[in-house]
Amino acid sequence: MRQAVANYQKNQVAGMNQKDLIVMLYTGAIKFLDQAREELDNNKTDAFADRVERVHRIVYHLYTTLDFDSGGEIAEKLGSLYSFLISQLYVLNSTRNESIITDVKDILINLKEGWQNLGTGTPEATDVDHEQRPQVNLDKPVSMQV
Repeated sequence: MRQAVANYQKNQVAGMNQKDLIVMLYTGAIKFLDQAREELDNNKTDAFADRVERVHRIVYHLYTTLDFDSGGEIAEKLGSLYSFLISQLYVLNSTRNESIITDVKDILINLKEGWQNLGTGTPEATDVDHEQRPQVNLDKPVSMQV
């Protein structure tokens, strides 16, 4: 039965587009941060460290799959943001400062929402006029490959 579930999950991920995979990674990182907070509250240090490590692996993966050649300024800014998040996760693991969980989670939620709204044609209220927005073709890699 476990093998059947694993095969189903593998096929489900294999059929996803790049945008959905990235959103899924952000969702997982956010979930692991929530679990890390719970483990911290329950004083389970090993489980806490494991959850933080899982978030670290996700953010590191997102960082290493950035295409700096094609992604231009967006890739550079995402790279800087991912580097910041990685450093914060190291600090979190050593200090167990709960406010870092909140800060990292807020950033990841913001990034996730940005990816979810990418290409929807219904941007959230911004100062940028729709005609000035760059058009994004989701059939081609944006700035990351997952």
